[in-house]
Order: sequence, then structure tokens, then C-alpha cells
Amino acid sequence: MHEKKVGAGSGPDPSSPANQSIDAGRLDNMSDTTIPGRRPSVGSWHRSRWDLLTVVPLALLVLAVVAVVHPPQSGPLALAFMLEEHIFIAALAILTPIALLARARVLGVALIVVVVTGGASFGSEWISLPGSGASRHDLSVMTWNLDHGLRTPAETAAELQGMTVDVIALQELEPDASAAIEANLTTAAGYPYRAMAPRLGADGLAILSRYPIESIESPDNPPYLELIVDTPRGPVRVIDAHPTHGEIDKASRLRLPVDFDPTDRSAAIASVRVPIDAALSRGERLLVLGDFNTASTDPENRVLTKGLRDTHVEVGEGPGWTWRPGRLTVLPFGLLRIDRQLTAGAIVPASTSVDCSLPGDHCRLFGTYEIDR
Repeated sequence: MHEKKVGAGSGPDPSSPANQSIDAGRLDNMSDTTIPGRRPSVGSWHRSRWDLLTVVPLALLVLAVVAVVHPPQSGPLALAFMLEEHIFIAALAILTPIALLARARVLGVALIVVVVTGGASFGSEWISLPGSGASRHDLSVMTWNLDHGLRTPAETAAELQGMTVDVIALQELEPDASAAIEANLTTAAGYPYRAMAPRLGADGLAILSRYPIESIESPDNPPYLELIVDTPRGPVRVIDAHPTHGEIDKASRLRLPVDFDPTDRSAAIASVRVPIDAALSRGERLLVLGDFNTASTDPENRVLTKGLRDTHVEVGEGPGWTWRPGRLTVLPFGLLRIDRQLTAGAIVPASTSVDCSLPGDHCRLFGTYEIDR
């Protein structure tokens, strides 16, 4: 019997062309991370780095959940909820190009989820379904915060000349501006029925009407104006209100908002809800107008609009923003929707629009309505 010797040179020859081809194929099929000592490729590392930005969409999803379950009423986080729409828009505008250019799949999927969540949260603010508005335009309305101190009394009266709406609700009307409106023959002739409640500062109110008005009430604390407009299709109770704004603390030098206290504003809205709830209990036609210092994403918005139709939500298109900071009044659009037209009963929104062409921090808000008999 002969032994078979196994030497160092026995077996397949690793230097042979066939075996070199096999080894090369194995290397090609192995990922960078499976080869000891080899650094990941630049493209792989970049994709991983950009996917780390997925933490931003995840934070937005948490924000959306908190907004539904338990939104904070005050503090720094409450400011974030007032700007929730803007935070979503900014995140999508910045991260979407990054996800596309870097081919960051995880980030892209997270952004798709953010789009769906944003649509569920703000869709009704931006888009109204076709045919959702009433067909007749029986009553036209404008609400406008005059931004007291910005115009001379004569300029305020002149801005109201040529208006064609049936009812005008004004906020921040001071006594000298009120006197100028009363003295302006064109405005007085166009709106022969007027309820003027001017006050120094930001608390003055007025309602101008082409139709007779009655049952005027004007409490002082908080200030609001309540009356009945006798339209050709029946009486409509109109409330014009301007609850005080929440207190915002800002960093001393940068003027950045760092805290929010809505105590006074929430108390004012609760007081305005008293005549609103009384009208709802009587089943009256109700039109609530004014500057409510409450963003659509603010938790207090639920208190304000309970039982009421928000005209912009019902028939508006786009964000409907009506306010911009004083330093940005050159912008031809608003940045927050704090001016409202709300209805209840047999008065149904037909259309709405915003005009930001005039100087001031507030835009003019228009609406038309169908009145059922």
C-alpha cells in the first residue's frame, strides 16, 4: 500500500488564472462593510449621513401627534404650535431637494409621511372641495384691523371710500378716526347705518352697514360689538371682536420669541363666547367677525370656533394668512391667519378672499354669504 503525500504544492494553484478570476468575483460581490479593513465608499457614507436628517421628519410627526392629543397652552412649545404650518413647509422645502440629490431613501420615505400628515392636519386650511360654497351671494362683508396709529384719520376714512360690501367690521378704531369716518360724506352716504365704539389704543370697534341695524350692545371688558343687521333676507346677528393678544417674551438683543402666555387672550375669548353661545342656543343667523389673535393651529382656536363654520376652511383656497409682523409689512401676503369670519345658522359661506395691498400689519378679509329664509 502506497501513501499519498500531501505537500505544500498540492491542491488548486491559487496563482492560476481561473482561481484569480473566482476570487475577484467574490470581492466584487462583497459589500464594503464586509471586507475587514476596507473603508466604506464615499457614496455609501454620504447616503448614511443624509439619512440621519430623518430625525427632523420624525420630530415633526411627534409635533403633529402632540397637537392632537395634548397641545401646550403656554410656554415656548406653544409658540412652535402657532408656527406649525410654517415649520412643516420649511422642513419640506429644505429636506426634499437633499433627499432627491443625495438619493437618501430613508429620508425620502419619512418626508412622504410628513406630507401625508401635513395634509391631514392642514389640508382643510389650504384646499376647499369644489362645490363646497353656497351658490348665492346675499350678503358681502369685510373685516379689517386698522392698525391704530398707522394712518391719519383722513386716510382711514378715505380708505373706506368706494367700498362695495354690505357690512364692514373694523378693529382698533380710535376716536379721531371715528370722527373722520362720520364726517366723510361719501362713506357716510354709502353706509348710513353705523355702530361706532371708538377707544384709544387697540380696543376700538365699529360696524358700518348698508342695511338697518338694531339692538346694539358694546361691553367694555373685553370690548366687543354686538348688533342685528336687518338684511333683505332677514335679520343676522353680527359680533365684532378683538381679544387682546397673548404675551410673548423675546430675547433682549435678537428679539426672538422665547415664551408665550395666553392668559389674558384666553379670558377675552371666553367672554366673547358668551354671546356666541347664546345666539347658538337660539338658533339665530350668526356672523362673527374680527381679529382674534389666535392662529389656526393654536389650541385656543378650538374654543373660538366651536359650533361655528370657519369661512376660510369652508370655501377658502390657499393659506388665507391675514397678518404679518410690522417689520415685514412690505410683503404682499400675510404670515398668520388670525383674522376670522365665522358663521352659524342659516347663513352659509359662499366665497372669501384676502387683500394685503394696503400698508399695515393686517390684511383686509372679505367674504360673501347666502342667507336662507
